Amino acid sequence: MSVRLEEMRIQRRDSEQWMHHRLLPSELRERVRRYEQYKWLNTRGVDEDNLVRSLPKDLRRDIKRHLCLNLVRRVPLFANMDERLVDAICERLKPCLYTEKTYVVREGDPVNEMLFIIRGRLESITTDGGRSGFFNRGFLKEGDFCGEELLTWALDPNSAGNLAHHLQGQ
Repeated sequence: MSVRLEEMRIQRRDSEQWMHHRLLPSELRERVRRYEQYKWLNTRGVDEDNLVRSLPKDLRRDIKRHLCLNLVRRVPLFANMDERLVDAICERLKPCLYTEKTYVVREGDPVNEMLFIIRGRLESITTDGGRSGFFNRGFLKEGDFCGEELLTWALDPNSAGNLAHHLQGQ
């Protein structure tokens, strides 16, 4: 643990030097510090992603399956899916930490990933593009997910054509 504390101290020093060198405003610096502290409290300095990535493929797959299977099976489209496809989905999931008041996705931005809430909660606020009088607010909690519209889009045989048309229009 003392080695990890020293690593954290060095990481913090490097981060401070980098932020100073890049002339980050104090508000951004504080957000970086808050994230680093939150990450340390949640991982105790263990880089779980690198640890799992360094393991043999079969062990990596079994660990990812153990960590992710129940989350993935909650998505209706995945509930009765073939085991090998579910394994492939589990292998592609990546853990992320977000601090309080972090914007994960802003309304109107393209959705490019699904999110599974493992701990904590995620507030969702929608205004339908700023439409007057429209306001929808909800909370996602542990075990919930969002971004499933990607699945519908990915499985739509016309989606590639829609994407090409969308990209040409911009």
